Amino acid sequence: MDGHLRGVVAGNAASGSTSIAPARVPKGRRSAGPLARRYAFPERPRAEAFVAGTLSRVAIFNPFRAAYVEDPYPILDRIRSTEPVLWSADLGAWVVTSYAECLRVLQDDDSFSSDPVNASGEFGANVARRRAEVPLGHAPIMGNSDSPHHERLRTIVNRAFTPRAIEAQRARIEAHVAALLEPATPGTPFELVSSLAELLAVTTVLDYIGFPPESLESVRTWSLALMRARAEGASQPGVVEAATGAREEMLGFLARIAEARTYSAPANILSVLIDASDEGAIEPDEMLMMLIHISLAGNGPTTMAIANAAWVLSQHPGAQAWLRAHPDATPAAVEELLRFETSTHFVARFALADVKLGRRTIRRGQQVQVMVGAANRDPARFSNPDKLDFERADNRQLAFGYGVHFCLGAPLARQELDLAIRGLLGKFPDGFQLVEAERGGSYQVRGFWRLVVR
Repeated sequence: MDGHLRGVVAGNAASGSTSIAPARVPKGRRSAGPLARRYAFPERPRAEAFVAGTLSRVAIFNPFRAAYVEDPYPILDRIRSTEPVLWSADLGAWVVTSYAECLRVLQDDDSFSSDPVNASGEFGANVARRRAEVPLGHAPIMGNSDSPHHERLRTIVNRAFTPRAIEAQRARIEAHVAALLEPATPGTPFELVSSLAELLAVTTVLDYIGFPPESLESVRTWSLALMRARAEGASQPGVVEAATGAREEMLGFLARIAEARTYSAPANILSVLIDASDEGAIEPDEMLMMLIHISLAGNGPTTMAIANAAWVLSQHPGAQAWLRAHPDATPAAVEELLRFETSTHFVARFALADVKLGRRTIRRGQQVQVMVGAANRDPARFSNPDKLDFERADNRQLAFGYGVHFCLGAPLARQELDLAIRGLLGKFPDGFQLVEAERGGSYQVRGFWRLVVR
């Protein structure tokens, strides 16, 4: 079980469409893990920045420096205070750091697209070319699509994400947290990412989809073949052929489930999508892409969010003690932990026309990086933003986005975080301390590959 679940987490590297330009790993730099490879950028020494209306060459924004990876917030604060809408020629994107401007971009779907095919130049053209070459290339990925496709698909799948359905998962998630924490012993090192965060993120979403347990390995294999083709196109021999075979096998698998109505639970994602397909509301290829996207897309951010929360708590023993004494405050603590150390560091959008943002004009097709991590530390929106405060009022943090693209799985992820935190505090009644931490993730998904506590 452990082996193929870790493979599903790794499969997150192929789960979404390309939202930022592909890049090489610079010479001398250790090759990144699968999540990081999806979001890699070339490492460059300096960035172009507009300061006080003048183009200056300054060493102001390099998100690959060790200092930034360890603690990006002082640098983001400096950018926000001088140029909250910053052009980076090295990244080929606008870097937006103020809460107000980030919220504007996330809300303004008439001006900003989630679909990278709308990027100008070679990048957008390559996205379109790869989609035309591969099976499911034409099927929209909900997180990287615009209306009307996004609205139609979101309306369908929302039927499976009702508050009642999410709450019905609580007992199963709680039991799974308890089982994953069973080996942990106070005073003994416990590696939290692989032993808790990854497995909880993956099994929760697969349970919620409703795939028969014996099919998980096959579903993973098909999903990775299809998403590899979407990411790479026909650039490598055998990729398109493998994806074509995977599509046929997965469609046959779903047809057999639909005919037998062998869902693993009532009113889950699988049953909702099969019923929508029977009604003609969704095409078979769209259903395939939806299932693949949901099964893979959130694994990395949720894994990192759990690890980030544990890391923050390990740095704040007083917060652990307070939360242990006030367990009813755990939902509010989850919101504050998501604000304080956001796993989704930024999201990408693409301008559909020339548009004014702050003092700058974004040109059609240019990429905008909405720096969620910076927005969530903006003092103009949050008082004393660098303080961890579980009693913070009006905590409208942007970890799950905003507007029509607000994260579909946010209620499920919040429940996982809530129960993981409660489980850790219960397992370590005198508090847990950090033993070892290895930062991983990427520029876009921030977190840890390894986190040992005791």
